[in-house]
Amino acid sequence: MPVASVGTGSPDWLAERLFDKRIVSLTGRLDAEATNRAAASLALFDASGDDEVQVWLHGVDADVDAAATLLDTLDLMGVPLHVHCRGDVRGVAVALLAPADRRTAAAHATFHLREPRTSCTGPASDVAIAAEQHEQQLRRLQQRIADSCGRPLDTVIGDMREHRILTADEARDYGLIDTITGARSVDGA
Repeated sequence: MPVASVGTGSPDWLAERLFDKRIVSLTGRLDAEATNRAAASLALFDASGDDEVQVWLHGVDADVDAAATLLDTLDLMGVPLHVHCRGDVRGVAVALLAPADRRTAAAHATFHLREPRTSCTGPASDVAIAAEQHEQQLRRLQQRIADSCGRPLDTVIGDMREHRILTADEARDYGLIDTITGARSVDGA
Protein backbone atom coordinates (compact mmCIF):
# COMPACT_ATOMS: atom_id res chain seq x y z
CA MET A 1 0.00 0.00 0.00
CA PRO A 2 1.48 3.37 -0.93
CA VAL A 3 2.24 5.66 1.96
CA ALA A 4 2.75 9.27 1.04
CA SER A 5 0.67 11.32 3.43
CA VAL A 6 1.75 11.01 7.04
CA GLY A 7 -0.06 12.10 10.15
CA THR A 8 -3.41 13.09 8.69
CA GLY A 9 -5.41 9.93 8.30
CA SER A 10 -5.82 10.89 4.64
CA PRO A 11 -8.09 8.76 2.47
CA ASP A 12 -6.36 6.04 0.47
CA TRP A 13 -7.12 7.69 -2.88
CA LEU A 14 -5.38 10.89 -1.74
CA ALA A 15 -2.34 8.99 -0.48
CA GLU A 16 -2.16 7.13 -3.79
CA ARG A 17 -2.36 10.37 -5.82
CA LEU A 18 0.38 11.97 -3.73
CA PHE A 19 2.46 8.82 -4.09
CA ASP A 20 2.08 8.97 -7.89
CA LYS A 21 3.36 12.57 -7.80
CA ARG A 22 6.31 11.60 -5.54
CA ILE A 23 5.02 13.81 -2.72
CA VAL A 24 5.34 13.09 0.99
CA SER A 25 3.00 15.30 3.03
CA LEU A 26 3.87 15.59 6.72
CA THR A 27 1.27 17.00 9.12
CA GLY A 28 1.00 17.15 12.89
CA ARG A 29 3.26 15.81 15.58
CA LEU A 30 5.61 13.21 14.12
CA ASP A 31 5.54 10.19 16.40
CA ALA A 32 7.63 7.06 15.82
CA GLU A 33 5.06 5.48 13.46
CA ALA A 34 4.62 8.59 11.31
CA THR A 35 8.39 9.10 11.17
CA ASN A 36 8.98 5.50 10.12
CA ARG A 37 6.28 5.70 7.42
CA ALA A 38 7.72 8.95 6.08
CA ALA A 39 11.28 7.57 6.05
CA ALA A 40 10.10 4.42 4.26
CA SER A 41 8.19 6.48 1.66
CA LEU A 42 11.22 8.68 1.03
CA ALA A 43 13.51 5.66 0.67
CA LEU A 44 11.06 4.07 -1.76
CA PHE A 45 10.84 7.21 -3.88
CA ASP A 46 14.62 7.48 -3.94
CA ALA A 47 14.97 3.86 -5.08
CA SER A 48 12.21 3.99 -7.70
CA GLY A 49 13.25 6.85 -9.98
CA ASP A 50 15.37 9.90 -10.61
CA ASP A 51 12.65 12.55 -10.60
CA GLU A 52 12.32 15.16 -7.90
CA VAL A 53 10.69 14.22 -4.59
CA GLN A 54 8.61 16.82 -2.80
CA VAL A 55 8.15 16.98 0.95
CA TRP A 56 5.27 19.17 2.11
CA LEU A 57 5.42 20.40 5.69
CA HIS A 58 2.15 21.65 7.19
CA GLY A 59 1.60 22.08 10.92
CA VAL A 60 4.58 19.84 11.58
CA ASP A 61 6.34 19.41 14.89
CA ALA A 62 8.91 16.79 15.84
CA ASP A 63 11.10 15.77 18.72
CA VAL A 64 14.84 15.46 18.15
CA ASP A 65 14.68 11.71 17.42
CA ALA A 66 12.03 12.10 14.71
CA ALA A 67 13.75 15.11 13.13
CA ALA A 68 17.15 13.38 13.19
CA THR A 69 15.72 10.21 11.60
CA LEU A 70 14.05 12.11 8.78
CA LEU A 71 17.06 14.38 8.28
CA ASP A 72 19.33 11.32 7.98
CA THR A 73 16.91 9.81 5.45
CA LEU A 74 16.78 13.02 3.41
CA ASP A 75 20.59 13.26 3.46
CA LEU A 76 20.85 9.79 1.89
CA MET A 77 18.56 10.60 -1.04
CA GLY A 78 20.20 10.85 -4.41
CA VAL A 79 17.32 12.55 -6.23
CA PRO A 80 16.49 16.27 -6.28
CA LEU A 81 14.58 17.28 -3.16
CA HIS A 82 12.04 20.09 -2.87
CA VAL A 83 10.68 20.96 0.61
CA HIS A 84 7.60 23.19 0.61
CA CYS A 85 6.11 24.67 3.80
CA ARG A 86 2.44 25.51 4.30
CA GLY A 87 0.86 26.51 7.59
CA ASP A 88 3.39 26.38 10.37
CA VAL A 89 6.57 24.44 10.94
CA ARG A 90 7.59 24.15 14.57
CA GLY A 91 10.69 23.33 16.59
CA VAL A 92 13.40 21.13 15.17
CA ALA A 93 11.15 20.13 12.25
CA VAL A 94 12.63 23.29 10.70
CA ALA A 95 15.84 21.26 10.23
CA LEU A 96 14.04 19.20 7.53
CA LEU A 97 14.57 22.15 5.20
CA ALA A 98 18.37 21.86 5.47
CA PRO A 99 19.13 19.17 2.84
CA ALA A 100 16.65 20.44 0.24
CA ASP A 101 17.76 21.56 -3.20
CA ARG A 102 14.71 23.86 -3.31
CA ARG A 103 13.14 25.37 -0.17
CA THR A 104 9.84 27.17 -0.67
CA ALA A 105 6.95 28.36 1.49
CA ALA A 106 3.42 29.59 1.00
CA ALA A 107 2.87 33.28 1.73
CA HIS A 108 1.15 32.60 5.06
CA ALA A 109 3.54 29.95 6.37
CA THR A 110 5.13 30.58 9.74
CA PHE A 111 8.23 29.13 11.33
CA HIS A 112 8.38 28.64 15.10
CA LEU A 113 11.98 28.41 16.19
CA ARG A 114 12.00 26.73 19.58
CA GLU A 115 13.87 24.02 21.39
CA PRO A 116 11.88 20.85 21.99
CA ARG A 117 11.23 19.64 25.50
CA THR A 118 11.92 16.12 26.58
CA SER A 119 11.19 14.04 29.62
CA CYS A 120 12.81 11.01 31.11
CA THR A 121 12.32 8.91 34.21
CA GLY A 122 14.52 6.43 35.99
CA PRO A 123 17.65 6.44 38.07
CA ALA A 124 19.63 9.69 38.13
CA SER A 125 22.43 8.19 36.06
CA ASP A 126 19.98 7.17 33.28
CA VAL A 127 18.38 10.63 33.31
CA ALA A 128 21.79 12.27 33.04
CA ILE A 129 22.77 10.08 30.08
CA ALA A 130 19.43 10.74 28.33
CA ALA A 131 19.76 14.49 28.92
CA GLU A 132 23.28 14.51 27.48
CA GLN A 133 22.18 12.53 24.41
CA HIS A 134 19.22 14.87 23.87
CA GLU A 135 21.50 17.90 24.11
CA GLN A 136 23.96 16.42 21.58
CA GLN A 137 21.23 15.59 19.07
CA LEU A 138 19.68 19.01 19.50
CA ARG A 139 23.04 20.72 18.84
CA ARG A 140 23.54 18.67 15.65
CA LEU A 141 20.09 19.69 14.38
CA GLN A 142 20.70 23.33 15.29
CA GLN A 143 24.06 23.18 13.51
CA ARG A 144 22.32 21.92 10.34
CA ILE A 145 19.82 24.78 10.57
CA ALA A 146 22.65 27.26 11.09
CA ASP A 147 24.67 25.86 8.18
CA SER A 148 21.71 25.89 5.80
CA CYS A 149 20.88 29.50 6.76
CA GLY A 150 24.46 30.75 6.78
CA ARG A 151 24.05 31.93 10.38
CA PRO A 152 26.22 31.36 13.45
CA LEU A 153 25.16 28.43 15.62
CA ASP A 154 24.80 30.72 18.65
CA THR A 155 22.27 32.84 16.75
CA VAL A 156 20.10 29.81 15.96
CA ILE A 157 20.36 28.54 19.55
CA GLY A 158 19.41 31.94 20.92
CA ASP A 159 16.48 32.32 18.53
CA MET A 160 15.19 28.83 19.44
CA ARG A 161 15.47 29.55 23.17
CA GLU A 162 13.56 32.81 22.70
CA HIS A 163 10.84 31.00 20.67
CA ARG A 164 11.25 33.31 17.73
CA ILE A 165 8.41 33.14 15.20
CA LEU A 166 9.12 34.07 11.58
CA THR A 167 6.73 34.89 8.76
CA ALA A 168 7.49 33.54 5.30
CA ASP A 169 9.16 36.84 4.36
CA GLU A 170 11.24 36.78 7.53
CA ALA A 171 12.13 33.11 6.98
CA ARG A 172 13.41 33.97 3.51
CA ASP A 173 15.53 36.80 4.94
CA TYR A 174 16.74 34.48 7.72
CA GLY A 175 17.81 31.91 5.11
CA LEU A 176 15.39 29.11 6.01
CA ILE A 177 13.69 29.20 2.60
CA ASP A 178 14.65 30.41 -0.86
CA THR A 179 11.32 31.47 -2.33
CA ILE A 180 7.74 32.33 -1.36
CA THR A 181 5.28 30.74 -3.75
CA GLY A 182 1.63 30.94 -4.62
CA ALA A 183 0.93 34.64 -4.13
CA ARG A 184 -2.17 35.74 -6.00
CA SER A 185 -3.18 39.24 -6.79
CA VAL A 186 -6.21 40.43 -4.80
CA ASP A 187 -7.20 42.94 -7.49
CA GLY A 188 -7.28 40.36 -10.28
CA ALA A 189 -4.35 41.95 -12.13
